[in-house]
Amino acid sequence: LDTWLSAGRLLPARYDAIAAIVSRRRISLFVELNALLYLGVLAFAGGLAWTARTYSDQWGDLAILVPATALVAGCFAWAFAKAPPYSTERVASPSLVFDYVLYLGCLVLGVEFGYAEYRFEFLRDQWDYYLLASAIVYFAAAYRFDNRFVLSLGIATLGGWFGVRFTRLHWFGDEPARLMALMYGMVVAGIALATWQLRIKRHFLDAYLQVAAIVVLSTLTWSVLESDRLSPWLPASVAAAALCIAGGVRFRRFSFVVY
Repeated sequence: LDTWLSAGRLLPARYDAIAAIVSRRRISLFVELNALLYLGVLAFAGGLAWTARTYSDQWGDLAILVPATALVAGCFAWAFAKAPPYSTERVASPSLVFDYVLYLGCLVLGVEFGYAEYRFEFLRDQWDYYLLASAIVYFAAAYRFDNRFVLSLGIATLGGWFGVRFTRLHWFGDEPARLMALMYGMVVAGIALATWQLRIKRHFLDAYLQVAAIVVLSTLTWSVLESDRLSPWLPASVAAAALCIAGGVRFRRFSFVVY
């Protein structure tokens, strides 16, 4: 660096910035700040859910729903105001806190749905449609604002809807549970491949496939271990594992090889 500076190949301001990093006078706290923001958002949403459940009888429904609704509206309004225009390609977050404000709004919306059904029982036995509605909102927000946090929330909520929906259909026992899990994994993988073909947020592909691979491989492994004799689950699990290994090597995604 000193040689480049003396030779005029490096501006003094740039030299000061790089030298501070090389000599570790400047330490990045980016990961730590993101972790604190993420934990803070989760803790706030969890605390809000606990408060609503504990004090709803004492405070009344409006005291819970009005501030929560205002918070959701504020988070989404701020996100729409600060977000860059929609693009099917990757869009950089406009600020450090942007993703977490949007994530907070989505979590609080889920808390509101849960509270509304707990207090008023609008849908009664069909309450799983709250999960489906939440998943649709989360997917829409994830694609509009290019947010992987909200995308993961949508994928998880969709999985919750699958589980509750099949339970509502009185599909009990191991076989229906296995089929439900495999169907969910295939639906997630199908969404990933469809959006890839349509060139819509192609960088989301990995998030979808990670979930699909874990769910499908875990279900197949469980099926093999639960069987007392040789069953069709064994060749299916071997084929799925081979597919993951081949894809992981081909596209340099080592996590799939580990799975």
